[in-house]
Amino acid sequence: MTKKTFLLTAFLILGVTVSAQDTGKGYYFDDFTPGRVILKNKQFARGKFNYDFVNHQMHFLNGKTDMIVENLEDIDTVIIDKTRFIPLEGRFLEVMKGKKSALLIEKEVKTRERGKEGAMGLATQGSVQAIDVNARFQRVNGENKMDLTIYKEEIENVYFIFLKRDWESFRNQATFLKLFPKKKQEGVKETIKALDIDFDKPEDVLRLMDALE
Repeated sequence: MTKKTFLLTAFLILGVTVSAQDTGKGYYFDDFTPGRVILKNKQFARGKFNYDFVNHQMHFLNGKTDMIVENLEDIDTVIIDKTRFIPLEGRFLEVMKGKKSALLIEKEVKTRERGKEGAMGLATQGSVQAIDVNARFQRVNGENKMDLTIYKEEIENVYFIFLKRDWESFRNQATFLKLFPKKKQEGVKETIKALDIDFDKPEDVLRLMDALE
């Protein structure tokens, strides 16, 4: 048995089988995509992977069986196509690298309660909240489905940057500015305006980080 084949077989043993009703709710890629997992000891295994950003689980195919990657403490990186993920605090985050900086990205699913009809037939503002998506799914024909007459899903990026000795998170301009001392916030705000930064776009946030380095 070659070293490469041995590593792949050993890696597959670390997985947990996923039941059919739990698959496909929030996959990063449209289909399972060729990639590789690199362990901290520099060994690696190839396979077909996909990331479930709703449940924060990395999946792979063992034949035709959908399985979950475990033992995250042993994993350095998972590369799917050209997208790189690293484990952090029990889940995987996408890595984007700029000319001078690095950005970690987590997709968070939120639901907005659809507005109810109020006075004069106008819809009232719906509330937005981060949720355990599975808790809002109904059982329909043996599958979990969200009641889309009540809720609609939205995906929000949560960003992580390394400051001083730890990873710090932010979602938008307001939470980003809070990472800086007050005396520096005005200068950062001017840079955001000058570069026309849209915090919904990771490539814009990375461009901002490069400019601030």
